Amino acid sequence: MKVLAIAGSNSDTSINKMLVSYAASLIPNAEVEIVDMNAFEMPIYKHQREVESGVPQEAKDFASKIDGADVLLVSLAEHNGTYSSAFKNVFDWTSRIKDRAVWNEKPMLLMATAPGARGGLGVLEASGKR
Repeated sequence: MKVLAIAGSNSDTSINKMLVSYAASLIPNAEVEIVDMNAFEMPIYKHQREVESGVPQEAKDFASKIDGADVLLVSLAEHNGTYSSAFKNVFDWTSRIKDRAVWNEKPMLLMATAPGARGGLGVLEASGKR
């Protein structure tokens, strides 16, 4: 089974990367790829930019990683009660790929952690999952 583990943070010391890496390590006999959001850094999404230049290759590469996985593990960083801008930008650009649902209906375990009192609940609420 191919597991794609995504930490929704571009921090070099991300606790969400630690969490998603640990969760992935608990799946027996899995082939795990840990995604570094820094590999998908691209200009902030803007409709005019999309019209002029199209969807960046980094978004297409991110979508390809999703397509190659059997299961997704996603741990969302919480910045001011919602998604990190790094994650949101990758999500936005990937959603602009023609005829694509970002996650492509892959099974997903969605989680979050944060050092605040609510421990990531805000970003999970923003995602529509709790």
